[in-house]
Amino acid sequence: MQTMSQAPLVTLGLILRRLLATTQSLQAAAIVFSGIFLADRLFTWYVFPAYKDFLEARFSVTWELIDTAFAPVVWVVFTGLVLGSLTVVITFAAQSVPKLIDLYMSHWMSLLYVWWTIGCTIHDLTIKIVAESGIPLVPSFVFNYHVLLPLYLLSIFPFIMVILISTKTSRVIQSLLQGADKTLAKLSKLGPDAKLPENLHGSRQYFLFEALNQLTDLLTYVPYKESKAEVIEGFGWLLARYLDYKPKLPNEFFKVHPRVREDISFRTMQGQLPDLEEAHTFFEQKALVLLGNGYISFLETGQFDLSTLCAEQLNKLGKRALEAGDEPLIEVVTIRFNTHVRFGIKHGQTNNEPRNLYNLVFHYGEFVRHLVEHNAQARVKTCFGYFVFYGLNCFNACTQAPALAFILDVIAVEMNKALILMHQKQWDAEFFQERFKEFLTLDNFQNVDRDFAVNFFSKNVGVRLMHIGLALYFLDIGNEEKARQVAKDTMQDYQLLGHELFNKTMGMIFARLKFAGPAFWEDTDRGNLNMYYTPHPQHIERFQELQQECQSELATPIKVA
Repeated sequence: MQTMSQAPLVTLGLILRRLLATTQSLQAAAIVFSGIFLADRLFTWYVFPAYKDFLEARFSVTWELIDTAFAPVVWVVFTGLVLGSLTVVITFAAQSVPKLIDLYMSHWMSLLYVWWTIGCTIHDLTIKIVAESGIPLVPSFVFNYHVLLPLYLLSIFPFIMVILISTKTSRVIQSLLQGADKTLAKLSKLGPDAKLPENLHGSRQYFLFEALNQLTDLLTYVPYKESKAEVIEGFGWLLARYLDYKPKLPNEFFKVHPRVREDISFRTMQGQLPDLEEAHTFFEQKALVLLGNGYISFLETGQFDLSTLCAEQLNKLGKRALEAGDEPLIEVVTIRFNTHVRFGIKHGQTNNEPRNLYNLVFHYGEFVRHLVEHNAQARVKTCFGYFVFYGLNCFNACTQAPALAFILDVIAVEMNKALILMHQKQWDAEFFQERFKEFLTLDNFQNVDRDFAVNFFSKNVGVRLMHIGLALYFLDIGNEEKARQVAKDTMQDYQLLGHELFNKTMGMIFARLKFAGPAFWEDTDRGNLNMYYTPHPQHIERFQELQQECQSELATPIKVA
């Protein structure tokens, strides 16, 4: 309770310190004081004579007898009301929106209004003291009481309401994003060859990093999912805007300033900073590290929808990087996807929970298809290798977390989609064949206990189902050779399972392919699309014939003990 009672006093002290010590605040004070003085002079010279004649013509006015003793007290009360309102609002709002005072102390409207209140009070006290010394200042009195005071009375309630509304988390997020966007826009107007002054270089980088840090704090402190989702999407929006500005930013901007080198995200990456500077990816790296921390936090708290949203933003960034031809950023996105998968497997293995990995692999697969669309063969090759590697990881984890067997199916689905897209885009035949072979090895792991393999693959047929689904696609387009390769690969199952169990397993797969529709009867995180559906079930009989031909070429199958 003592801490809570001291909080408003601490906040008031911070407000007063920022008002009197920051450059922006002092600039606002200079603008307001100059404006009040100029308005006072203009009123005295041009408005007051006509206003005086108007009042004297209709009322009996004795200017020397005007009672002004109440005015200073009123203005002091109003000043206290505004500062008190700001203090209370910021104190309570800052409990869920960290560093809110930093935002308000850089908000021009708030600064101008507070200084306007102070300026009106000083104006009234000044003319009161000067008048008591015998210098007549009737026009200034009239300006203060007939102009400034009514305007203030009309504006004080709307101002307080605006402050209350602006403490909404959505407004704070919007303010942070718009502030960062405006900063980038101003820097981009300088051009890539512009010389960046040292103080501007450091202050702009620091401002952008602080905006990212404040967005991250909101992910931690705000309890509502809607607000968290807005922050995550805000990260994606800001990174997209950054990519728009990036070619126009001064080259010196990409040098990490000493002021931000000690940022928490870079303290363990000091050795990598030269590489980040050369690749021009320090800002994206900072943002993705923060987004990755949020992803891990959502994993640990079981907020799968929010962790999926993080993966979606990463996928969108990868697409934008491909469109912009930003190779270093594409590499960063790939690494972040792999990092997410590593944490996802660890989480899934610990909790026997495949849901997060299911969503993550979907977005990873979509990113790989973007690579295919942009003919990034080397990166597709690398990602296919990662898919096989993570498939093996999931397979090895199945003894501890059986639910991860489903992730093998999901990986197979995404590889299948990418292969079909490669074939449709008529990629190099040799390259395609290599990826095709990798796809077929997804259920052919080496050095696996035979009894475990028999038990596993006789119950988990999703990967083989996807192999056969791809074979049906090849049969539909008239490429029987590729379908025959799949049929020949299934002979490994024949030799492993034996004739009876092989036929039972294949019967189950064919029935599923034949009767499964495009929609699932239950809803999932990816909707109700059935990932095991094939639009080509009419070719199942031909594929069975290919299998029989391959069986006839084999020696007697190994019998299962």
